[in-house]
Amino acid sequence: MEVQQLPQAIRDAAGVQTHTHEEVVAHIAEKYELIDYNGRKVYLFGQGREFGDHRHIVAFHETCSPPTPEHILSYVLITYCLSGHFPIVVDGKPSTLGEGECVVLDRQVPHSVGETGPDDIAVNIILPEEFFDGFMLDGIADLASPFATQLTTIGASHSEWRFYHTSKDEVVRTCMERVLCECLEPDMTSPYMTNFFLAALFTHLMRTYEPHGQLDDVAWERSELVGRVREYISNHYKEGNLGQMAADLGYERTYLSKFIRSATGYTFKQLVNAERMRHAALMLRGTQQPIYDVAQSVGLANLTSFYARFREYAGMTPQEYRKQ
Repeated sequence: MEVQQLPQAIRDAAGVQTHTHEEVVAHIAEKYELIDYNGRKVYLFGQGREFGDHRHIVAFHETCSPPTPEHILSYVLITYCLSGHFPIVVDGKPSTLGEGECVVLDRQVPHSVGETGPDDIAVNIILPEEFFDGFMLDGIADLASPFATQLTTIGASHSEWRFYHTSKDEVVRTCMERVLCECLEPDMTSPYMTNFFLAALFTHLMRTYEPHGQLDDVAWERSELVGRVREYISNHYKEGNLGQMAADLGYERTYLSKFIRSATGYTFKQLVNAERMRHAALMLRGTQQPIYDVAQSVGLANLTSFYARFREYAGMTPQEYRKQ
């Protein structure tokens, strides 16, 4: 699809909400779980979404839509305003996105959406944890962004968000146009091209709008080290050797162990185990390898231990997870 075809294609894809506010709320209450968040009730949206090999979901917010109740999406969310205005309340703080502006919400950020008019069009980009694998992780430690580190770190609080005033940013606009062209007229290569454009968008936002200067030297050093630890565990989760990591990163073992617990809220072993189970889950979903081979491939030769850890991680056995 050519860029000049986008305006009409976007309007066709966005659609118009025809239900009343009461009908929308009733549908949400029937479909989603109501959970407690810091003493107030919010809905938990999007558990168990199917991403397949795409590592993303691109969806439009309908125009002429009534308000959406406060909710948490269990994935990273980028909302970009394509036209008009997009009213949003993030953790109780109201704001409005103008055309060309965007917001990035981490996984545990409650938010609600206000009423939209016929010209208020926004696109939601939903990113699972797997999106940040591979080449995305390679550059996280070099992005100079504590927010980027938090988004990609297991055990982080995941309670932060950022508004980006990008209405005049040509890189953001171009990335969004290419993403929408791929999604609205897809071919076999579109999922891969979309991932590359989204990675460029994410990196540009973090590099351009999250400068080192926002932190003092101590805070920056801590954030940078968390990124290096996260990257190291991602590359060496099979071995899971704290002493070797400390030596490779140039820190004393006991200091690094205490730092990890203080900075992330988890021990080194817990972070390694989470990374192992995440990779195991990917293999169970995407391959037909025997479970023993899956356990071996993530660094666990003891099958009983693997079963126990996976059940704790996913709430079910590896066989049950694969069937689902």
